Amino acid sequence: MAYPKQTFQLVMVPHRPVHTDEEINQDLAPAFGILQRATGLQALWRGKKHEDRYTQVALLLWESLAASHAFFTSADYTEFHRLIQAAMNGRRIEWQSHTLIDTTGIDDKSHLLRTLESPAIEVALTKVVEGGVAGYYSQFRKIVVPILNDDPGCDGHFVSPLVENPQDQLLLINWRSVDVSVQLAM
Repeated sequence: MAYPKQTFQLVMVPHRPVHTDEEINQDLAPAFGILQRATGLQALWRGKKHEDRYTQVALLLWESLAASHAFFTSADYTEFHRLIQAAMNGRRIEWQSHTLIDTTGIDDKSHLLRTLESPAIEVALTKVVEGGVAGYYSQFRKIVVPILNDDPGCDGHFVSPLVENPQDQLLLINWRSVDVSVQLAM
């Protein structure tokens, strides 16, 4: 079954320890160059995971889930995989986090783009109890959305169920700085 909706993908790229970001970015550049040219890839954002300095996060916007799958079944992916191995040092990329754009009303493209225009994006994967997804979204809209909208350190949010398991939710929050997120968590 084809999914005509745009698809957003979270990718975790653990890499070997390095002294500088420039060093690992140079090692990853050839592989990410292949990914950036993938048919159907509309945008790619990269950053580093705050809690784990040896993990990069890539956020991909595909024209559809089929476009994402087409890349992973292509010869280009084989070359991507070959090129990235030296930087990975035996670690494995986590690819299995896709969401469809505009399924919940708070996961449309404007929410996503507003969230991605940020110096600090909090990424959370939340597991919702079986049968509780509708309640999760009801409470999220009722309680969390007003809090985030009123918080001067928050400039946007996006939440959507994963295609792989709709009980799992991908939440992105746009914070003006890492310090704002840490202060709120205390």
